[in-house]
Amino acid sequence: MIELEQQMILAARKGREEGYQYLMNRYGNQVHLLVAQLVPDIRDVEELTQDAFIRAFEHLSDFNPQRGSFCTWLCHIAYNAALNHMRSQNISLLHFDEELYPPPNVSLWVQDEEEKSHETECLSLLNRAIEHLRPEEHALLHMRYYEGHTLGKIAEIMGVAEMPLANRLQRIRHKLSKLMKNEQDNR
Repeated sequence: MIELEQQMILAARKGREEGYQYLMNRYGNQVHLLVAQLVPDIRDVEELTQDAFIRAFEHLSDFNPQRGSFCTWLCHIAYNAALNHMRSQNISLLHFDEELYPPPNVSLWVQDEEEKSHETECLSLLNRAIEHLRPEEHALLHMRYYEGHTLGKIAEIMGVAEMPLANRLQRIRHKLSKLMKNEQDNR
């Protein structure tokens, strides 16, 4: 598979249609899903997905397989395009598609009604706290906890080093904890 992908990247670099088509078919859904997790308007998602591929095809000579996979490089382009769009539109909230990523069923985790009530309240506090995060923070949480990506892969997509990313994730968890406590105190 990797050999075929390398051939198709080379074909796309030479401007051949089959190279472009292969890469779009292979990675279109991943790019679309990544953008959709950041951008709430489906029309913008479609446009940004196309823009990410156009930018990638315009800069195929910049892709270096020794630095990472084509998928990660492409997702990095899509991620930056989505963030730039969000900043330009002053979009502050991230949209989580609950059909694709349903919230966990807490009732299966706990035994008695008091624990269920406490867990449900905690999840409610967490969801309200998440609404106060910046788009980049939302994206990091989503990629790590909903999609289950490793910090290494997320670091490549976001174009940052892994250690600072781990520290950023820890700060976000701390921030969520404070926001939850503030929310609870304001009740």
